[in-house]
Amino acid sequence: MRIAFFGGSFDPPHAGHLGVAEGALRSGRCDRIMWVPAFLPPHKLDQGRESFSHRYNMVRLLTSGLGGHFVSDIEYRQRREPSYTFDLLAELNASSADKFQLLIGADSLINLHTWHRAQELAERFELLIYPRPGCVVSREQLEEKFSAAIAEKLLNSMLDGKFFEISSTNLRFSMEKSSNWDNIISMTPEPVATYCRRHGLYTNNRSSR
Repeated sequence: MRIAFFGGSFDPPHAGHLGVAEGALRSGRCDRIMWVPAFLPPHKLDQGRESFSHRYNMVRLLTSGLGGHFVSDIEYRQRREPSYTFDLLAELNASSADKFQLLIGADSLINLHTWHRAQELAERFELLIYPRPGCVVSREQLEEKFSAAIAEKLLNSMLDGKFFEISSTNLRFSMEKSSNWDNIISMTPEPVATYCRRHGLYTNNRSSR
């Protein structure tokens, strides 16, 4: 089975994240999506991030009842600082008969050469890359950082289709400043919005972390 590793802060998770995951599944290039909320140490919570438990719970609510999705707490269990995608993918592929891929946006592809063991990551693992508005990656750009063969592989990793944009930052701002929850629910499904309200997330009145 081909499993796409979809990592991120998911702070909060929203309809845009879900659209990316569903689009990857529709492409037929993966069989399941493994959502991997990033572990963020307690001392970074004052930077506006919610706790791992809240973000993990929200991703579970976002994907509840949808086939082909599951949520992993591997980042929390390992609690590595820093945590490298290469290491996680290598361990997952070594310990399972499934094939783990990497699902990232075109903006991350532009900076992929700066990632830990980037050359090996691009060579060893299959990538699925979704387009981002205004982000065009050329063969020439890739060949400045990777071999011609790897550049070709990365270009062939691009997914077709439209992927709409929602900003987690804007969503957090809306939750803090707006009482129009109809607008908020248009950006993230009602169960996630309700969870945020119940726990006082992204407001100045947080009942729990």
